[in-house]
Amino acid sequence: MKKLFCAMALLLVWAASAQAATVYLNDGGTIKAKRVWREKGKIVVLVNRDSITSFTSGEVNLKKTFPLRKKRVKRVAATPAVSTTAPATPVTGAVPSAQPAKAKTDKKISLPSLPNKLPERSIPQGSEEGAIRKQKREMEERMKE
Repeated sequence: MKKLFCAMALLLVWAASAQAATVYLNDGGTIKAKRVWREKGKIVVLVNRDSITSFTSGEVNLKKTFPLRKKRVKRVAATPAVSTTAPATPVTGAVPSAQPAKAKTDKKISLPSLPNKLPERSIPQGSEEGAIRKQKREMEERMKE
C-alpha cells in the first residue's frame, strides 16, 4: 500500500511538471508557464489562466526554451540496383508490361429514388390546428371576454 501511494504521488508530480513549460530569459531568469508558443515574431507565454505575456525574440533564450525535437525519418522504398558490370542488353518478353488495366467507366452509377416528402413529417392540412396556435386563440378569446 505504501509503495502504491509513493508511486501515485511520483506519477502526479511528474504529470504536473510535464505539462508546465519553462521560459529561459537572456538575463538568466526563468518563468514557469502553462504554455509557450511563437506568434508573429514574438514569444507568447501563458503564465496562468488569467495572465498572458509576450516577449521579443531578443529577450528569450530560444535554444533553451524551444529545444530541437528529433525529426522522424521517412522510409524510402528501396529501388533495385542497376549492375554496371553487365552489358545492357534489351530483354524482350521477360518483363510484363507496366501499364495498369483500365477500369470500365462506361457504367453510370444510379442512386435509388427517394420520396420528396417523408410520411412522418407531413404538414397537417388547414383542418388541424397546432397546439400553440390553439392556445393563442384560446387566450385571445379569454382576453376579449
